[in-house]
Amino acid sequence: MNILYVEDNKINAMVMDKMLSKHDSNVVIAENGSQALKVVREKNLDLILVDINLGLNQMDGCELLQRFRKLDILKSIPVFAVTAYAMPGDRQRFMNIGFDNYFSKPVNFDELLSAISTLSVS
Repeated sequence: MNILYVEDNKINAMVMDKMLSKHDSNVVIAENGSQALKVVREKNLDLILVDINLGLNQMDGCELLQRFRKLDILKSIPVFAVTAYAMPGDRQRFMNIGFDNYFSKPVNFDELLSAISTLSVS
């Protein structure tokens, strides 16, 4: 599975890469929305994981999702929110925005892998 992870925190990106790589996934890391938009035009992807806060003066994950959805090549690719927003109501808020799934940090990797496995079967 080819996965793009959009994350500005290098440690979070490294941990996600190591965890997903152990499960036969090829992970590409983008540090911000601009890099992510470039990657999606260059790579065939099966899944996109997006942090919501991508740094000061950067587009956030919600804006990036809206830009992804305008691209024909991404309309059928699932996009999961991976975020530190973990208050009651946050999951529903991000699902309402248009994310296909939501995972709060620290990520429960068993739950994430389970969600990814349902994509591979489809």
